[in-house]
Amino acid sequence: MGETFYSDVTYVAVNQDVRESTKTLLWTLKTLPVQKLCLLHVHIPFSLNPSSRLDASEINAIQQSELKTSNVSLEKYRDLCTNKGVINKEDVDISLISGSGVGEGIVKLINQKNIKKLVMGAAADPHYSRGMSITSRKAEYVSRHAPTHCKMWFICKGKLIKTREGSLDLGYPSDSFHTSSQKSNKGNKTNPVKEHFGQEQDDQKSNGSEADCAPKDFVCPISLEIMRDPHVAADGFTYEVKEIRKWINGGNSTSPSTGAKLSHPHLTPNYTLRSLIKDWLQHHPNYKH
Repeated sequence: MGETFYSDVTYVAVNQDVRESTKTLLWTLKTLPVQKLCLLHVHIPFSLNPSSRLDASEINAIQQSELKTSNVSLEKYRDLCTNKGVINKEDVDISLISGSGVGEGIVKLINQKNIKKLVMGAAADPHYSRGMSITSRKAEYVSRHAPTHCKMWFICKGKLIKTREGSLDLGYPSDSFHTSSQKSNKGNKTNPVKEHFGQEQDDQKSNGSEADCAPKDFVCPISLEIMRDPHVAADGFTYEVKEIRKWINGGNSTSPSTGAKLSHPHLTPNYTLRSLIKDWLQHHPNYKH
């Protein structure tokens, strides 16, 4: 893809798990007048304590596997864009960056590339409800810390949850943030975000660190919760053992991740990942799941 002006590009933040961001991407293609699109993904590499029992080669192998998975997912998103016939493949770019936190990485990129338009998830699709607000810590972080020149749409389950209007100011968010059911009231000087969450809760969340978000590979694709006993299925994906057993014992013969037929029902313990999760939890005692 040739060089384009960033103001002409609509950025869509996507997760590694294609199922989690497909509806957000489809909303973008259907709703916005997209001419150029960039799929944005922040890769969080493993960062282990020196006391970890894994050697450098094992850690490197896991990191390379993660990176490969992210690239494969981004290509699937690109194919989804072109298959819908809304935009040509050469007009879909990919931006894969590494960082210590997803929200922090997105804000950094907005500043670096002077991004004017960004679409991202407001919450995981299962958390959707009418009249909901943003529940994703990543989205909250971006909405509070991104410069005001960037217009943002926050989506859940293919529906618009909130819009933050962009402006010519070079400062940070103030009163330009409103829900899809709210009409912007420029004469109102109160901050709708603080009205909704309350000052005390707002301050607490703004002090939270994105580093406390669990790496995606620690999360079971079925339950969407961090795994305690990860097992590898025939499709090559890792699941919480009780979840994948429930899936198979329920009469399902296909992969819950790809939909392809499973060649066998046998499960293999993923001891390396179990050790990584245990190590990560020990060093993130404030993690809530």
